[in-house]
Amino acid sequence: MLQKSDLINYFYSNFTDPEYKGIGTEHEKFIFYKDNKRFQFDGEVSIQNLFQFFLSKGWQKKEYNSFNQLISLSKNGASITLEPGCQLELSGKILKNVHQTCTESYEHLRELNEYAELNKLCILGLGFDPISKLEDLTFIPKERYKIMREYMPKVGSRGLDMMTRTCTVQANLDYFNETDLIKKFVVSNRIQPIVMGIFCNSPFRESKYNNLVSNRIYTWQDTDDQRCGIKRSFLNKNFSIEEYVDFVLEVKNYFLKINGKQYDTTDYTFNELLTKNTANKDLSNYNISIQDWINHLSTIFTEVRLKSYIELRGADAGKWEMICALPAFWVGLLYDDENLEHLWKETSSWQENDILNLYLEVPYKGLNSNFINSPLYEHGKNLLNLANKGLEKRGYLNSEGRDESIHLEKLYNIVEKQKNPADLLIEEFKDKKDILSLLNNTFY
Repeated sequence: MLQKSDLINYFYSNFTDPEYKGIGTEHEKFIFYKDNKRFQFDGEVSIQNLFQFFLSKGWQKKEYNSFNQLISLSKNGASITLEPGCQLELSGKILKNVHQTCTESYEHLRELNEYAELNKLCILGLGFDPISKLEDLTFIPKERYKIMREYMPKVGSRGLDMMTRTCTVQANLDYFNETDLIKKFVVSNRIQPIVMGIFCNSPFRESKYNNLVSNRIYTWQDTDDQRCGIKRSFLNKNFSIEEYVDFVLEVKNYFLKINGKQYDTTDYTFNELLTKNTANKDLSNYNISIQDWINHLSTIFTEVRLKSYIELRGADAGKWEMICALPAFWVGLLYDDENLEHLWKETSSWQENDILNLYLEVPYKGLNSNFINSPLYEHGKNLLNLANKGLEKRGYLNSEGRDESIHLEKLYNIVEKQKNPADLLIEEFKDKKDILSLLNNTFY
């Protein structure tokens, strides 16, 4: 029977060689038909048809749902998966440098656009669906999503929106030892609201501008407070791996699969299932496995998440150059020992309340949010300068002899002009007053 020590040791067992420094990038996107309706799971032109197209490009079948329908693909260490509302996600291969992950994203989007052009589809890089109403969307047939769909309204007002109407881009990085994990986790939580402000890219909801720069962040902030957001303890210099395990143990578990049958376990925390403190005989007789723990870790939706690697979540989806920019930013900061140590010390004086208040302010004010008596874009410039130095020191050159810092150029443009992607869309909307005409600027 698993003990708490086994759950803690899971993270210790995933310490990696600091010589490698792997990079994984995940990004989601919306697909629309030419009549502005969202892409469907099944039909003549649909996810099932798109997957057949990908199979012709060398992708392999990976996972089926209980109806024997294909729901994920794989190729060379990368996966194509689906979010609940048919948002398409690429979970990239673990790569050595940002040039490689940028090329990987480009190749994926090139294939997707080939299919889109053949079938008159639109691929949108935005953090929130700018057109569709929740009642017009359907959930893909997947057991886990059925459980989440029923549970979400019990713990927040926007969980179903999160599932079907949001898209993100995230970077996944390695941790090397206990001290490294703690510093990366705490530092990234402290600066995450600044990163989110730079990447804001979802100012529209149901064809209207609703005075937000990120409807995606706003949506996540009332999805499920127990498992989402930035937790106060994550900002503390005394944070520990055990503390993260204690936090995750007290989050309600979504499901367990026992003898081929999937059980809805949302009435119980993982700790209650682990200690057999349930009223359900089947659950009480079941010994929790490490795979159950891994599954549960993937249902923690904090802005920075620990699994067998560290996930830097929180950024709105965007166009290709923004997909490249996110891992470049985090790699330049967290994979440079000098930068990480500098930020660990510098951010230690930041007040936890100030960070948490900034997190709440960002979806409304974005780059113009105020933090420590300065606008957010000033803090963004400082972080970008550090990231730039970190990437230059890594020395990975592309075919043109340029290092990874070239992928920060778009972010420098944002902080210099003090306008994130949402700000530019809002300006154009105020001029044209037509959401649909603006969407051409959000296509991949």
